[in-house]
Amino acid sequence: MGYNMVYSIGIICCLVLSYRLIKFVYPYLRPSTLKKYLASDAYAVVSGATDGIGKAIAMELANNGFNIILHGRNSDKLKLVETEIKTKNALSKVICLLHDGSINSQLDISSIKNLTMTVLVNNVGTGPINELVKYTNNEIDATITLNAAFPSQLTRNLLPYLNKHALILNVSSYAGLFPPPYLAVYAGTKAYNNAFSISLARELENTEVISLITGSVHTSTNTKPVSFMRPSASTYARHVLNIVGCGRKYIMPYWPHAIQTYVISLLPERLIDNATKNAMKKELTLGLK
Repeated sequence: MGYNMVYSIGIICCLVLSYRLIKFVYPYLRPSTLKKYLASDAYAVVSGATDGIGKAIAMELANNGFNIILHGRNSDKLKLVETEIKTKNALSKVICLLHDGSINSQLDISSIKNLTMTVLVNNVGTGPINELVKYTNNEIDATITLNAAFPSQLTRNLLPYLNKHALILNVSSYAGLFPPPYLAVYAGTKAYNNAFSISLARELENTEVISLITGSVHTSTNTKPVSFMRPSASTYARHVLNIVGCGRKYIMPYWPHAIQTYVISLLPERLIDNATKNAMKKELTLGLK
């Protein structure tokens, strides 16, 4: 009897572990369903699209046949990205929306609301590193306005004009799950982004909403070398579009980040606290030089 019980428990444990492994792996192996949103003359709206992840996602969407609506706060950078998209994709239509979301959370969408919009990527965000006591009132307000209020208002304003079957991708961060020191405001807004996205996914019946939990990605603000654990923005963008249709409300699109996060979650909290504090102190010191 004892042997049979141990054997049965072993079988159950193996089945549970196998199920968890399949559940983890499946979203990264299944084919993307991005093409279902490629309606006739379809546009994708990408906020914060003049650099980094936003630009890379916009470029990749254009490569997949979408017309692009670029948002940014620098007119010169917007024009450069527009030119780059049109150079690589001659048939792509590109519209630029100039607006500083850190000052005003309301973007004027009157020029685009009659277009066929099937994709919205809420990417724009900022994350100044500092001790909370050293933040100015304006820095806190600007970070919260840009990272939280702006994507909320943009999503709300675009929802009536999005195609009946649409895709919304909200770029959140690992910092929203494991908040590091010296990023209290940024981490708080990214936790908001994730909760906002999950709530919206449960609210909307015909719209696919995914929160993208983002780890370290090489960009103009994260200039550490590209590596297996730190992909380029273009590599990350391809992984983002590959997980469309994954059936998850939130996911780390780049699977090495997901493994890294799982391993870190197994470590003692004090060890995580000390490691992140030391790492962020170095970042803070470099930022002040």
